[in-house]
Amino acid sequence: MIDTYLRILNKTGWQHTHIIQAPMSAQRFSAVVVAAMQKKRILGVTSRYVIILKQS
Repeated sequence: MIDTYLRILNKTGWQHTHIIQAPMSAQRFSAVVVAAMQKKRILGVTSRYVIILKQS
């Protein structure tokens, strides 16, 4: 998904210089989701990407 955004930005004259993954609070997970993840032994991570660009 992030590759799609980068491709669109590159076509419009922007070039990425940095991509930073910023962690977010785990409060976004409900108790039901957490229980299902624990049962399946899945690690859940919430984060957002920050893309720093420069105009080419």
